[in-house]
Amino acid sequence: MGEPSDKNLSNPFKAVKKTKLHEQIVSQIQALIDNGRLKHGDQLPPERELATIFQVSRHSVREAIRILEQKKVLISRAGSGTYIIPDDESMVVDFLAAAINKAKNTLDEIFQFRELLEPQIAALAARNATPADHNVLQDILERQQNEWNSDVAKELDQDFHLALAKATGNAVLFQTVELLGHIFSKSRHAYSQSAHRNRLSIQGHQKIVTAIQEAKPEAARDSMAAHLCEIRELVLSSRSDKKG
Repeated sequence: MGEPSDKNLSNPFKAVKKTKLHEQIVSQIQALIDNGRLKHGDQLPPERELATIFQVSRHSVREAIRILEQKKVLISRAGSGTYIIPDDESMVVDFLAAAINKAKNTLDEIFQFRELLEPQIAALAARNATPADHNVLQDILERQQNEWNSDVAKELDQDFHLALAKATGNAVLFQTVELLGHIFSKSRHAYSQSAHRNRLSIQGHQKIVTAIQEAKPEAARDSMAAHLCEIRELVLSSRSDKKG
């Protein structure tokens, strides 16, 4: 009796494939999140440092970050860094973003939303901000005072409001401001890039920072409300002028 033909043998195995380096990085970061060693709001080390830690090229690190951004596990912000945003925590905020995005061309409605939310954020930050939070806010403010490039000024403005949200110690508020930042930025920057606009922004931010450093919630809330009112009037009047 001859040997059985290869065609009659069932083979449950598949060829072994070498795991790509960026996939190993993705798995490591995901595992650190799953076991709680990386939490929402944590900042990853810079790309160059990650490449050294993982002993891979920066290309592999960039590819891993790109995949995790697509999965809504990470978010990268120009000039700021890359942060952890677990997907399950972002679902509610994504819903809010979608709802607000339907009216993103209506500046009045965006300002109404900001005026409901941001004064309360400033008040809570005044109650809960740590010395480290004070330092971050003061650093951003000083950079704003010395920055003349409009693109960088836009990023610093957004960084300031994000730092305020983080200073509240409330992860939901932080993530809301973080993920809705691209919508809020429309009300911050549309129609009104000028030296006067920048001065108003810096003056408003200074009052807010002072109130937070002095742990005065009501003053922080009122300063933010007044700041938003000033910017709203400037933005809407600039829009009217351009339409006219």
